[in-house]
Amino acid sequence: MRRLHLKLFYLRTRLKREAQGVTAKLLGVRPATMSHLEQGRSLPTLPMLVALCKHYDVTPSYLLDDERPIEPLARDRWSERDNVISRGNWLEVPEGAMVTTHDGARLVAVQPGARFYDATAQAQRMTCPNATAAKQLDQTLLAATTQKDRELEDTLTRELLGQRKPRNKPAKSVLKSAMAQMG
Repeated sequence: MRRLHLKLFYLRTRLKREAQGVTAKLLGVRPATMSHLEQGRSLPTLPMLVALCKHYDVTPSYLLDDERPIEPLARDRWSERDNVISRGNWLEVPEGAMVTTHDGARLVAVQPGARFYDATAQAQRMTCPNATAAKQLDQTLLAATTQKDRELEDTLTRELLGQRKPRNKPAKSVLKSAMAQMG
């Protein structure tokens, strides 16, 4: 959960575009609580986690899984949590896997490990002439997603560090030297 605070900061500032106080009020907590969550100083309670998920329309899996990218995918939406794949995704199925019912509906069995693509990746996948090209596309898409996520993590980390207030408490060594000069 080392990235939970970055995801919360991203959701509030990039998706909801809310002030921290507005989010806190909507969730029924103090602004300091939101600040501590976004700074990584505290973790949400279970009821708070559910409230955050509903507010931001994301699943607990998205928030808690560090392997998931900071920018939520369609499958990471709370409103889509009961779906195997989400609207707008394309599922790769083997030849002959589709059956047509008597009333014309087409059914496809979802296979374990079946790949799925968003609309952009689906368009690229359509142009792959063979399995090797498809595998290369998958690797390229994964690398691009990983790189984009790293860049977003770095940006959010810099923004959060820029928001931190300096601590006004002087260090003990400074206090000791001041006391020695006075005494």
